[in-house]
Amino acid sequence: MSTLARVLIVDDDAEVASTLQEAVVQLGYSAQVAGDGPEALRLFPEFRPDIVLLDLTMPEMPGQVVLERLRQLDSQLPVIMVTANADLELAKLTLALGALDYIMKPLDFEHLATLLETALVYRD
Repeated sequence: MSTLARVLIVDDDAEVASTLQEAVVQLGYSAQVAGDGPEALRLFPEFRPDIVLLDLTMPEMPGQVVLERLRQLDSQLPVIMVTANADLELAKLTLALGALDYIMKPLDFEHLATLLETALVYRD
């Protein structure tokens, strides 16, 4: 790849965000972290992500609201929801809102790698 695909990681848990960022970079992507929905929406025009990893449960602006706003900015943007077990039904509902898929916490990094590859194919 001449340029790295860009992944925007949106998670209010700094430890999870850092772990995701490390994993994404090790997989060969460029990564930017946003600590919440409003920050993600501010970073979006400058960073121009190819893929978004979006936490479902965040204070101030829930993941499904961020998803809806991101889809308004770019209807083809692949968004992968990141969720804990308790949010499984809500995660499934986000698919109807346009999320490409979701991944459960604790994260399975092999599955994450597959989802990111799938998202790039979807994007192209």
